[in-house]
Amino acid sequence: MDHHVALRVRDIEASARFWTEALGGALATPIALRTGGYFDDLFGAGAQVKICYVTFDAGAVELFEFVRPRVDVPVSQQTVDGLMHFGVTVADVPAALEKVEALGGKRRLPVNHVGGRPDAPRFVYCEDPDGHVFELMEMTVEQTVTEIHKNIAQMEKEIR
Repeated sequence: MDHHVALRVRDIEASARFWTEALGGALATPIALRTGGYFDDLFGAGAQVKICYVTFDAGAVELFEFVRPRVDVPVSQQTVDGLMHFGVTVADVPAALEKVEALGGKRRLPVNHVGGRPDAPRFVYCEDPDGHVFELMEMTVEQTVTEIHKNIAQMEKEIR
């Protein structure tokens, strides 16, 4: 699955700016007010939604601001959320985190190395200004799977 994640946001202009400036996305579609048709089917009759699409080297975020009905963004609770977080590959986690924080996002924990090994890629969990949790990672999906296998092997050694 490398297509897109849809996020409900409070202010679509601010969110589009965050995802483009903090993480190098490209505003692929203009912000547009949508209503009627399948939007009524999805969100209820008369719903009005501002939408735009921000693309990355792999995948995209689709941003939704509900104008009518006005729907706020719930506070993220990792033990309750259906979508806990999503990962974003970056070349340099501390540099990307600096941009995230400068543009209103925040870190959820310190920058770590996968498995606590100093030679492993770095990662950190963050929130965008709307509170959506995402993970900055210095590795591709394939590299992540390799790292998970290394960690499982290490845990199995420690158990024996």
